[in-house]
Amino acid sequence: MLAAVAVASVVVDACGWVQVPRAIQMSLVLVTLFVLPVIWVGARARWVLLGRAELFAAAGEHARRRPTDRQVIDHLCDEHPLTPLWWMVAILGGLGTLCFGVAVLFAWASGGVLAVLLVGVCLTASLAALALAVPGIRRAELQGSRDRRLRAELWPLPRAVESRLAIPLLGTGDGAHLGA
Repeated sequence: MLAAVAVASVVVDACGWVQVPRAIQMSLVLVTLFVLPVIWVGARARWVLLGRAELFAAAGEHARRRPTDRQVIDHLCDEHPLTPLWWMVAILGGLGTLCFGVAVLFAWASGGVLAVLLVGVCLTASLAALALAVPGIRRAELQGSRDRRLRAELWPLPRAVESRLAIPLLGTGDGAHLGA
């Protein structure tokens, strides 16, 4: 809904129907492009982390009890649930650094002290996000390898079953469908 409001505010202002202040437009676009994706992936990662914790806790209580097929499919990935979040923060931080780095040059050339200060703060925030995301990716990779080892100890699967479960559910990633 926020994305629709951001697009509508830009279109309405571009058509000249209603004058929307640039600060509001910029805030809506920045929140839509930078904040909402991080919140979405973070919520998904939290959900997966809770499921992962339940799965491993149940395994600790009942070592002989096998997980359901859905649990195995959900948790038979080679990455930690926070890895996509860290990658998204790294990509958005890199894009923000690039965009705000160029914008600070234009702001400096125009002579607006407030604009340079605002864009400089945004550039610093993007660099900080990038600096936080890179170690986060490494920590998530280490935790993912620990999870793989624990999963292999708890529920050894035959190689054929493991390879079949590792096939993407929606196709090969290039738009192809397995049934085609």
